[in-house]
Amino acid sequence: MEVPKHYLSRGFLYRTVLYDVLFSIGFLALYKPFSSTFWLSASSWRLTGFSIAFYAACIVFLLVSRELFFRFQKKHDAKMAHLAVWTAAELLGLAVIYLLFTVLMGYSTHSGTGELLMRTIFCVALILVFPFLISFMYATIQDKKEEIRLLQLNIAEQDIRPDIPMVNLYDHSGALKISAAQDDIYYIMSQDNYVSIYYLIGDTMNNYLLRSSTLQVEEALKGTSIIRCHRSYLVNLNHVKMLHHSSGKAAIVLSDNTGTEIPVSRKYYKELRQFIVPEKIVRNT
Repeated sequence: MEVPKHYLSRGFLYRTVLYDVLFSIGFLALYKPFSSTFWLSASSWRLTGFSIAFYAACIVFLLVSRELFFRFQKKHDAKMAHLAVWTAAELLGLAVIYLLFTVLMGYSTHSGTGELLMRTIFCVALILVFPFLISFMYATIQDKKEEIRLLQLNIAEQDIRPDIPMVNLYDHSGALKISAAQDDIYYIMSQDNYVSIYYLIGDTMNNYLLRSSTLQVEEALKGTSIIRCHRSYLVNLNHVKMLHHSSGKAAIVLSDNTGTEIPVSRKYYKELRQFIVPEKIVRNT
């Protein structure tokens, strides 16, 4: 079983750290009366200092862990087993951090180190499980919504005439994910080890997160009207409203309802300009 692709983005993994911290604050406030080794508090300067230091250490630990997991899943197909092992390692790491701070605070006199560690692991597990489940379910729902929107696009394409150019895009494993009319795709944006395919259904712009490199997508689109304009973007020339210059920078304005702007880098500017009629090129002073 694979991990939901939305869960694996760097931004989402970083946001889960915030969810963990916020949930832990509420949980520990309720847990405090039931623990003889709980010391997190703002009741004195000493406890406040240790509490801030503890949370800072946990946040740094989690951020480093999530970054390492992000880099791991860029090279491997992240399965639920990988995520489970990684989460268990995080749990143990956080428990050890709390244990070290507890010993420094002198709160371990009534419990042996082993017993205190087990109690801490249990407490940390309770803290992590709820924000993890909420984040995981949210990412799963986002994946399902994407699949439904893509299914709507594919159904709409079934009645298209055979002479209309089609685009077939595959994921990193070679599985066909998108089969759409070339003109339905407006632009493509690189996003970590994924690319976001932006396409139109009716008057609504949607996007599909495809696990593939920008280079692989660019190769698949050779000979179409969708070309590279930036290190992180490909744009459909059929939807270019104008190419404008401002403060030494170039950008494409698309013909969608919101006038989406796509940056154009110097590396691709000359090639791109060959395909755009002069009337659509605007220079701002």
